[in-house]
Amino acid sequence: MHKTLATISVLAIGLTVIAGCDGKVENKNVTHYSTDLCSLDVIGGKPDATVYVHRDTVVFAGWAIDASKRISPEKLRLRLTGAAGVPYTFDGPTMTDRPDVVKAYNNDKLLKTGFNFRADLSKLEPGGYGIILEIPDGNSLLVCQPKKVLVVQ
Repeated sequence: MHKTLATISVLAIGLTVIAGCDGKVENKNVTHYSTDLCSLDVIGGKPDATVYVHRDTVVFAGWAIDASKRISPEKLRLRLTGAAGVPYTFDGPTMTDRPDVVKAYNNDKLLKTGFNFRADLSKLEPGGYGIILEIPDGNSLLVCQPKKVLVVQ
């Protein structure tokens, strides 16, 4: 117990030093994580957990809920990040009706939670990519990580 408290104290002091002499940490962007309020149903028509695609235009389809407001997201982005850590972000999906989500969550405000991203993957290097769905809202960002991996060939 004492070792844990000592570790926490050292971390707090380190953060104070990093933040500056007055100890104030100013972070204008707040990120919230959610893993259960989105689904990536198919990538390129394939429902597998690991999907192999060619460097071409690929459709990512699924649904996402703005977990903070329990409504359909006003904005939605798809972010793919490879081993080099370079993120590729795609905006402007076509939003679609998802009556199954409305029924599952018993909430009529979730009708437009469906999405289809048409993503041009021609500039991506071959390899594996992590997938994140982002719902930006002012200074906050809701992040949802579907349980899928993309492999670009």
